[in-house]
Amino acid sequence: MTKSIFLCASMDFYRELVAIEAKLIKKGWTVFIPQSAKIMKAQNDFEVSHFKGVMSYAERAVLIHRNFDEITSCDAILVINNEKRGVPAYIGPNVLMEIGVAFAHHKSIYIWNHVPDTASYKEELNCFDVTEINQDLSKIILKLTQ
Repeated sequence: MTKSIFLCASMDFYRELVAIEAKLIKKGWTVFIPQSAKIMKAQNDFEVSHFKGVMSYAERAVLIHRNFDEITSCDAILVINNEKRGVPAYIGPNVLMEIGVAFAHHKSIYIWNHVPDTASYKEELNCFDVTEINQDLSKIILKLTQ
C-alpha cells in the first residue's frame, strides 16, 4: 500500500520541510509539498523575501487550490510548526486552512512540535484529533478508519 502525505508549513520552514520530505520518501511515502515550496526547492532559494509579494492574489489563489487538491488526495498531512519570531509552534492562517481541509476530508493530521495550550488555535486542533509527533517521523501511523 502506498502511503501519501502532504507537508504543510510557513514559508520560513520550507528548508526543513524539504529535508523532511527526503526522509519520508526514504521511508516509502509518496510526499507532496506546497506549490511555493516546489518553486523554492527547484531554485534552491529558501529566502522568503524573494517570494513574498511577488505573485498576484489570483496567482496565489491558484497555488492554494492546488495545495488543497493535493491534501484531499493524500492519506495524511504533517504540519511543520517551528518557532517563528518568538512564537512557539507557529501555525499561520494558510496552514490552519490546510488543516481544516484535511479535517473536512477525514485525513490523519500530524503536528511536528507540541502546540502550547496558549495557542489561539489549540481548541480547534483538539477538535480535529491531531497527533503531535514531537519530530519523530516513526509516530506517523495511518488510521485505519479512513
